Amino acid sequence: MNPNARKVLKTAEYGAMTVLIVLAAYVTVSYAFGVQTIYVVSDNPSSMSPTMTFGDLALTYRVPFANLQAGDIVTFHDPRGNPGVIVHRIVSQGMCGGQLCFQTKGDNNVTNPTPDPWNLTAAYYLSKVVLVVPAIGYVSPALWGFQGLSVAFPLSFVALVVLFAAYGMKANRTGTEEKKGKKSD
Repeated sequence: MNPNARKVLKTAEYGAMTVLIVLAAYVTVSYAFGVQTIYVVSDNPSSMSPTMTFGDLALTYRVPFANLQAGDIVTFHDPRGNPGVIVHRIVSQGMCGGQLCFQTKGDNNVTNPTPDPWNLTAAYYLSKVVLVVPAIGYVSPALWGFQGLSVAFPLSFVALVVLFAAYGMKANRTGTEEKKGKKSD
């Protein structure tokens, strides 16, 4: 491989690893402070399809409620009192009883043909979706039906597979470099 191409590839590897480490640190610190920053779409069909479908991962950030605007995708507690978190798009802004509120709606016009029957207020708001990663949520044990401590088993398996794959790639690279060294002698 060309030495310049090898440098570019190595820099890209370090860059990707840095981004993953920063993302993992952000999520860990957020969870430590009681803020959930990652949501996996688990409804099928998704109320946010085609923007977000089953198995997609949404990364969120807590933006001040007053800074939200129409078009933003937000997470919030169900104002009807149902358990769980709703991820919908803000379609309009207004005032409700003297306070700022938003009308929300899922992007899926089949399952959500009309706006939601409630107004979203700051009391129910959680965060704004800043990034949607397609299909990466499939590694979430929640989609496999695991809960509580049993989540550790599938996560451990996934971690071991990733470690063995990384080790295998490194061993393959080392073996290839050794063969090249013997040929040039």
